[in-house]
Amino acid sequence: MIELEVKLPDRPGSLIELIKPISDNGGNIHGILHHHDRIENNLIPVSITFELNEITAKKSLEKIKKELKSKNIEITKLFINNDKKSAIIILIGHVFDTDLLDTINRLAKSGFFISELQAKFTDFEDISNVKLKINFSDSLTKQDLIILLEQICHEKDLFLISN
Repeated sequence: MIELEVKLPDRPGSLIELIKPISDNGGNIHGILHHHDRIENNLIPVSITFELNEITAKKSLEKIKKELKSKNIEITKLFINNDKKSAIIILIGHVFDTDLLDTINRLAKSGFFISELQAKFTDFEDISNVKLKINFSDSLTKQDLIILLEQICHEKDLFLISN
């Protein structure tokens, strides 16, 4: 799994410029997250998570980086998780009302990366469910993840279920 963060101009069509080189080089995109809360100089940080074929991954990634550079798309972070360590968790409660993006950003700052997100939307006043697949490297453990999530859930009055 690869997580790439770039800065894109806040204009129509800029996301396509990011996706096209990944797709053209065999990338299977798992998720895209726009960080509109961190816009600076009309540039929005965008995180995109994708997989590449293991046999051609190194060559494909180099092509992607070269194509993005030719389009003046600045790569601010590149994380390659070959470890395949992951956990599935479910957050239950007022997940959206308590700022899901803040939760995701706090996980990312600690080295945990969201590779999948599934949500059950309800009326604003009702309880919501969000299922996350979270990847992490060998330097972190599932226990590290659970401790962080328990802190976040305690602050936001959410219920945590983990595998």
